Amino acid sequence: MSTPQTERSPLWYRLDRLRSSFAGSAVLGLLAIAALLGLWEWLATLYNVPLWLVPKPSNFLGRLVSDWQMIGGHAIATSITIVEGFALGVLIAVPLALAIAAIPALERGLYPVIVFLNIMPKTVIGPILIVWFGIGPLVAALIVFLMCFFPILVDAMSGFKAVDKRLFYISRTMGANEWQSFWKFRLPAAMPHIFSGMKIGVVKAVEGVIVAEFIASNRGLGFMVMQASAFMDISLMFAGLVAAAIVALFFNGAMSVAERVLMPWSRAGH
Repeated sequence: MSTPQTERSPLWYRLDRLRSSFAGSAVLGLLAIAALLGLWEWLATLYNVPLWLVPKPSNFLGRLVSDWQMIGGHAIATSITIVEGFALGVLIAVPLALAIAAIPALERGLYPVIVFLNIMPKTVIGPILIVWFGIGPLVAALIVFLMCFFPILVDAMSGFKAVDKRLFYISRTMGANEWQSFWKFRLPAAMPHIFSGMKIGVVKAVEGVIVAEFIASNRGLGFMVMQASAFMDISLMFAGLVAAAIVALFFNGAMSVAERVLMPWSRAGH
């Protein structure tokens, strides 16, 4: 008696493998986006929607081509701000998470303060930072840092706390010092949690950089969208949003690649 596994055709098997692969997921995502844009274009043409209300995809995608130098320059500025704020968040959050996980008194005293600061709306902190540092990329990078810092910290703390205590005793009996124990098993054991927080953090970073550029920057995609709204250039506004989505997809893909490279054992199912 045949089973559903044996009844599957070779074509279906190849499609299933394509769907489960990284490249296959990207292709399917692009096809879904293309279908959505095609439906949008058709409905906008069918109902003759005015350009000033909702532009057609051909309008704002055309702006990506015609104004690629301006949009690309702002996209690069946004990407640099994301890298600066996100890198600062990782460099501070991960060591701080290790210290909080290792010192219970530090967790009781410092962690509630961090939670309180995270609850504060970043749009309220933004004007304060402008008063201190002025309008510029520094304030935008600091807002990005505040957006991504907390999820990285929380997940890194969970990862460092999840390490089996018996491993420390075993490593000591084998003559390993603190640094060797950290490098050989504590950090690798916590890395899945750290990357989980970093994936959430990079999404928050992209969200935060657009908001930051609305209020505290003189360059970037958020600044470009605000300028376009002042001139009622709706197609350029949508082009800026598409460019921001492309930047977000790039950083999300980069994070997935970094996870695969730095945690090869995760692909083996260990």
